[in-house]
Amino acid sequence: MKIYKYILIAALMCLLLSACNGGDSGSSDSPQEITTVPVTTFSIESSEVSSCVRVGREESFSYTDKNKNTVSVVYRIPALTFDTPDAEKINNEIANEYNEAFSAAFEATSAKKSPEYSGIDYSAYVNDDIVSLVITEESSGHRLSYRVYNYNKSTGKQLDNEGLLAYLQRDVDETYAELQSALEEDYLAKFKEEKFPDDYYYQLDLTISDEAVRRSQMFLNADAELYAVCVEYAGVGDGEYSVLISLAT
Repeated sequence: MKIYKYILIAALMCLLLSACNGGDSGSSDSPQEITTVPVTTFSIESSEVSSCVRVGREESFSYTDKNKNTVSVVYRIPALTFDTPDAEKINNEIANEYNEAFSAAFEATSAKKSPEYSGIDYSAYVNDDIVSLVITEESSGHRLSYRVYNYNKSTGKQLDNEGLLAYLQRDVDETYAELQSALEEDYLAKFKEEKFPDDYYYQLDLTISDEAVRRSQMFLNADAELYAVCVEYAGVGDGEYSVLISLAT
């Protein structure tokens, strides 16, 4: 009986060792698949949104890096569904703006290289008559930049900042002054003078200049709150950083 007992124990140990060896496939030496999630999660849940915006183009690109990991990136851009000259103009502008990015990503990943953008995606918001499209680009260094389009579905017209503010019945000069103040506050909290003693105030003045503030891109978010995409300048890294400033009052 003892002999059978030892044989049974030995057999169980063999099975356990076999299971341990089989579970070793997840070690760090094994190739992995890495997917770069789109920078903004966008799903058409609202019928109001889906009636106004569709996916204009979507492609995924994959390549194998030097560690034999498969990396995938996703590019997706929107298109308005309206049959008006301004909607067509917006759609063409977006398509033309990102054609090169799609082509460059294909060429880079075909050469097993990382593309310039690790993700391109968008969010769409509908507030009464206003459709806002916010396209987000994420660079391979994880820096974000934005491109904004506003469209009035009742008039069929594209809106710039002044047009959006007029629709919201907000004073243009007061709103820009509010933005300038909020942008300065954000800058002072983010960049410290002692770290950039040489050109700190030059970069700050550049950031909050009237010209820079009026180049901002305003839009309404899902809660109908007014936001502005602005650029902050600093003597570090790439030197320019896109930021979202709330103008909700």
